[in-house]
Amino acid sequence: MIRNTAKNKNGIITRTNFDLKKDLKFQKLTAVSNLRVQNGEMLAAVTEKLLIHYSDGKGERYQEMPLPLQSPDHVAHIHLCRTGFHSIVSSKLGHNFYIHLKSNTVHHLKKIRCVVTAVGWNPDYSKDSDTTGPILLGTLQGSIIELNVGSTGMMTTLKELTPHVAQIAEQRMTSAPSPAAAITDIQLFQLSDDDPKAPKKWMLIIAQMARLIVLIMENEPPPTLKLGGFTSSASLQAGLMNLGAEQSPTTVFHAFFNSPNTQQHIISSSKFSEKFKNHGFLTMHPSMTEPKRYAWLSPDGISIGSVNIYAERIQEVLVEEFNIEHRLIEGRLEPPTGIALTDYHILLAYSSRVLALSLLPPHDVVFEDPWTPELGSALGFTTDSVTEFHWLYTSEVAMKYGTNDEARYIWKTYLDRGDYAKALQIARTRVEIEPDALEMVLRKQADFYIREKNFTAAAEILAQSSEPFESVVLKFLTNSSERKMGLKTLLDKKLERLTRHEDKIRRDALVMWLLNVQLEELAEMRRLKNNMTDPMAADHLKDTMDHVQRYFMRKNVIESIQTNREAVYRMCIAHADFEMQLFFANAVKDLRTVIDILMLREQYIEVLDVLKNQRISELTYEMCPLLIEHIPKQIIGFLSQNLDQMSPQKLTPCLSLCIKNLEMAAPALDFLKEFLKSNKYSDVKNFRNLHNIYLHLMAKFRRENLLKYLKSNEKGRAELPYDLDFAMRTCEQFELDECIVFLYCIAGMFGDAVDKALVNDVDLAKKCAKKMDEADLDFAYLAGIGVGGDGNEFIRPKLDEKAKKSIWLKIAEYYVQKENDVDKAIQIIQESNHLITIQDLFPIIPKFTKVGALRPVIMDFLMRNKDRLEKLEKSMKEATDIATEIREKQEKLKNRTTVVKPSDVCAHCARPISGRAFNVHSCRHLFHRECLEIAMIPFLTAEDVARMKTLINDEDRVLGQMKAEQLAGNAKGFVEKQDKYLKIAALIGNIVGNECPLCGDIAISQIDKKFMSDEEFATDLNSWIL
Repeated sequence: MIRNTAKNKNGIITRTNFDLKKDLKFQKLTAVSNLRVQNGEMLAAVTEKLLIHYSDGKGERYQEMPLPLQSPDHVAHIHLCRTGFHSIVSSKLGHNFYIHLKSNTVHHLKKIRCVVTAVGWNPDYSKDSDTTGPILLGTLQGSIIELNVGSTGMMTTLKELTPHVAQIAEQRMTSAPSPAAAITDIQLFQLSDDDPKAPKKWMLIIAQMARLIVLIMENEPPPTLKLGGFTSSASLQAGLMNLGAEQSPTTVFHAFFNSPNTQQHIISSSKFSEKFKNHGFLTMHPSMTEPKRYAWLSPDGISIGSVNIYAERIQEVLVEEFNIEHRLIEGRLEPPTGIALTDYHILLAYSSRVLALSLLPPHDVVFEDPWTPELGSALGFTTDSVTEFHWLYTSEVAMKYGTNDEARYIWKTYLDRGDYAKALQIARTRVEIEPDALEMVLRKQADFYIREKNFTAAAEILAQSSEPFESVVLKFLTNSSERKMGLKTLLDKKLERLTRHEDKIRRDALVMWLLNVQLEELAEMRRLKNNMTDPMAADHLKDTMDHVQRYFMRKNVIESIQTNREAVYRMCIAHADFEMQLFFANAVKDLRTVIDILMLREQYIEVLDVLKNQRISELTYEMCPLLIEHIPKQIIGFLSQNLDQMSPQKLTPCLSLCIKNLEMAAPALDFLKEFLKSNKYSDVKNFRNLHNIYLHLMAKFRRENLLKYLKSNEKGRAELPYDLDFAMRTCEQFELDECIVFLYCIAGMFGDAVDKALVNDVDLAKKCAKKMDEADLDFAYLAGIGVGGDGNEFIRPKLDEKAKKSIWLKIAEYYVQKENDVDKAIQIIQESNHLITIQDLFPIIPKFTKVGALRPVIMDFLMRNKDRLEKLEKSMKEATDIATEIREKQEKLKNRTTVVKPSDVCAHCARPISGRAFNVHSCRHLFHRECLEIAMIPFLTAEDVARMKTLINDEDRVLGQMKAEQLAGNAKGFVEKQDKYLKIAALIGNIVGNECPLCGDIAISQIDKKFMSDEEFATDLNSWIL
């Protein structure tokens, strides 16, 4: 039963009266018998055979449309499509009319002679104003007719699909058959399919007084009707006269009633009463989109439930949720005149009032609207599907009901019932109207989850709240694992909401906090795994780590990690979580950190893989020396593969380490051998360090190949690919005597080479001595001149014959002293190409050696040197003669004098030389001393000029002192000053009197200098200008 608890709860439902006679100024109105409104288009029967069309809200005048009806016939039913374009009107005696409301034209459907009580409009043609498309008509007798009529009134399809729906339903009913009842409503739905080629799937819901019938069928697209040539309207009418003929157009919905594949489901009322014969109303909401709720008025009451047109089972399409029994009026049941659904209420229209019941338990009456008897009794109740206004009409007036923010308290009702999901859904839609509602729902729901120990769900809810972050976090700051999970979820959800650029600082803080929580969780899982307290700990750890890594790869998170990279690394180190640190380093492409971690974990192959995936850089050269000690073969292989991208000079630190053991040296030797032989690097001087390493490795590990390598590079010292000093030290270190001898020869140290060779092999010593002549052709003869860009190379001075003799004499001495074989020593004369003579061998030949053995050699020496001795004797005689001549000339020069005449003048000033101190040169050039000082200044250095001026000043000063002593009669002081004066004069003479400034060597050295400077020449030139 319906409980009446409120008359109008807070204005949820509003009403507007519409007096057709006064508002439309329609004076012909007698009594409204039927009224329908769709999309603001109103169609009303105002008399027994007169209809008016009025567009609500457009301000247009109504249109009158009379119907050709004869008494006692009158309009019984008006059916209007959702768009307001098409209408089917049926009279009490079975006359039917099609009205096209856009043109306000009425067409009599003469072929249909039955009372049409319901119309199922085709949703495919909801926007078509020219034709109705295939629609279904339900009649008072319970039959179903398919009709397709155009705006001109022409019916392209008209066929009765079943004469009695009741009989079809009864074939599948288990209860006893009931009498046929009028069809009160038809709902037609097309079930969409993503495949356009698949057959269309349709659902049909038929409402009768005591039953609901649900039908689902699949139908192939109807064949296209091909019309050839011109067909007149008379021919078309003649073709449609026989609807049963084979040529009639194919129907669309026939499969609902004659296909064995059609699915059916019937919902029946347990009661039946004649009072409800015309009151089996069915309404659905929303009506313009996929319906979610239905209300069905039946003898059992008002059944309200959910609608799911896409349910897998047909039995789940309509599911009743609750039933409202009919109310009692003076002990008898009073059925409603009509029903309508809103989002949260159901409207029930009775004869003198309208009630609005809440769809939420306990289904209270929240609105009651009675009206005065003057307005008349309610005749019908219709809903405008587009505007969602509900129209109740009496014989005099129409009343328009609408909702006014009906959800304002619905959220609180759901909240009180604990239905937080629905309360939240409604509160979100009202966030701009009622922002506090959303906050209240979120807090209540979070508190509920916290009481239930579901902290994760509570965190998800609180993250949406605007409650201060600090107070929310306090609810999760405990050591409980459940609360920690909630804290993690809260931070996660808060982070998702911080998407603005201004939130960067807060976003970074949340990322760091969340990372710390995650690392603590991973550390705890590792502890459980190590303690073996949980057999599934390893799997849980792996799953959690995968989840954490996927989470931190999100764009906004990885940006924060990139910004605070060092802080993230420190946090990972604090938790000893190198796995996550490695993950983060890879994520931000921090190769340095990736390699450091892998090196710490001794994962050398992985480090090499990282280097392989990157371009060659300084990091590659830095890491190769560290890796080659552990994986030498792999590193050498890596170098070989990427040699064209590398700088060979930078490989020196890496390859130099291979000297440690054979495992490292073997691949390095092979690599260097191929590399140094390559024509691409033929300029060996640029790779001297690599040659040095190669030489060092061979000296230690492949001694037998070193001499061959040295001989293959037997060049001048300046052109050697290796460092000669380093090579000699290396060979000395590993006691490679033969190599040392060879290198001494290269260096021009033939004496050392012969000394070293004589220790083991005299033949090798003789080979070294013979190389001296070859070396003279290759080495420069200037001692101490550096060559090459670096100046480190040294060109050996040419060996003189004395040095060569001493080297050969060492070999001869070896034969005499070590082998006691004078004959071999004498043979050295021949082998040295007579560089040494028998005379040179006499000091080393033992005493008492028989002359007979030496006679041939002595005779040969004398014959070879006969001409030389004669030339020597002649040159000695010439030298004696020259010496005698020189001594005679020296004796003559001792008595040479120069006579100065009074008429001689100074070569500088051209004044008489006498009267002042002067200098006389052997060339007969005479100068006053003052003039000589002036003449010598251009030939002196700045230092000599300054010294000369100082001496002249000293001379003048001493001369003055000397005069003073003479006047004073101090003979001793005068002599001292005179000696000092003469010394100063001698020093000045040494400076200016060594050579003649006109013809001496100093004058000749200045021959390439100008006589006058540019300034002096300009001055002299100007002096000649008149």
